[in-house]
Amino acid sequence: MRTNTLRTTREELLQKLTDSGTVAEASAWAPEGIVCSRLGDDPLQFLREGLCQAQDESSMLVGHVVAPRPGEFVIDACAAPGGKTTHLAALMQNRGRVLALDVHPHKIALIQENQRRLGLNIIEARQLDATELHQDFSGQADRVLVDAPCSGLGVLRRRPDARWRKEASLAELPPLQLKILASAAQCVKRGGVLVYSTCTLEEAENSAVVQQFLTEHPEFMLDHAGSYLPRPRPENLVTLWPQRDGTDGFFIARMTRKAEGVAI
Repeated sequence: MRTNTLRTTREELLQKLTDSGTVAEASAWAPEGIVCSRLGDDPLQFLREGLCQAQDESSMLVGHVVAPRPGEFVIDACAAPGGKTTHLAALMQNRGRVLALDVHPHKIALIQENQRRLGLNIIEARQLDATELHQDFSGQADRVLVDAPCSGLGVLRRRPDARWRKEASLAELPPLQLKILASAAQCVKRGGVLVYSTCTLEEAENSAVVQQFLTEHPEFMLDHAGSYLPRPRPENLVTLWPQRDGTDGFFIARMTRKAEGVAI
């Protein structure tokens, strides 16, 4: 789980969990993270109270790579159910504006529910197709996160049945991911940040998508995503492997739109 740092500290929450009978320890990956190995008598108590959000450690790292600042305008292009969205708002100290988008109308309520529970008021949840993002927000955002729809092969340790549904989608997803990235890129201000993440380990959905995007969009340059992690790593493109890192499989890339010199 991720501590809601606007309401408590990780140390305080760990103590509350311990007092309630939960066996928990601080995450080694994320400064807000807590890993629970056994839950107490009322495992949902602190979620209901808005002191935390259920979220995998690898997913928590995305917000740190986006690295939003208080007062900025940040877009989460594929936001539901809102774990990363609410983390971005917390990192911004609930100051600024976070636009949380999803193509499915019924998922907007999930984002709004998490926002209310965690006491955040800078998030605006809206139904919008991420491939059409640029039509409304061209050149407006300081930072844009594209946590893209993907095959989900990085989370098979928790959803093993999903492996039987992936073959057809693997060929279809990279073109969609590129289309979403291209739309999101148009929303980034000069000097702004674009982060691309997935919960898959497929190269065709990860590094191949990023390399093709950069080839087609010379106004962007690749950043060193690993240096933004709470525990810095040497990779430009970060990949977390379940068997090595003990987290869900995850991919994170960070790109910056050049401040000047390349016309669009």
